[in-house]
Amino acid sequence: MKLVLLSGSVRDDRQSHGAVLYIAHRMKEQFSLNVEVVDLKEYALPPLTNTLHDDSPENVKKLGKILDGADGILLASPEYNGSFSSALKNAIDFFPKSTYQKKPIGVISISAGPLGGIRAAQAMQLQVLALMAYPIYRMMTVANVQNQVDTEGILLNPDFEGAVDIFVEEYLWLAEAIVKKKKG
Repeated sequence: MKLVLLSGSVRDDRQSHGAVLYIAHRMKEQFSLNVEVVDLKEYALPPLTNTLHDDSPENVKKLGKILDGADGILLASPEYNGSFSSALKNAIDFFPKSTYQKKPIGVISISAGPLGGIRAAQAMQLQVLALMAYPIYRMMTVANVQNQVDTEGILLNPDFEGAVDIFVEEYLWLAEAIVKKKKG
């Protein structure tokens, strides 16, 4: 099963990307998963003026191929003003619903505060439904990210490892059932 983890923070001083790096590392190490981190900061997508088409920039086409080839997707974003990042929304909107339709999609919200970006997680859950994809019921909210991992994805709080494992196990339960059904 091929998974893509979209890292939705593009700020220079971002902390959430460290959490994404750790989660991907843990998914590979503990669960032997094929997961690719797509760092939207590195992709530097232009503002959406048109959906994917023949004249789209190469970075948009490349991301489209990665998402199309994924069996499952995880969306990760810091909470900005009560929702997920505009960079993540912009990236999602470049592609047709068929890119996401009937795929298992997990959401991860990240915050420097005590609530873990719950409003961003809820907004991403609604987005997943609008894409005609399957959201898992368990949202991962990372509170006080600066106490969990550093900006390079190095674990600071051993309890965070357990929280990641619970989320990944729940995601896999649904993802494996969906992927098996689609391929079966």
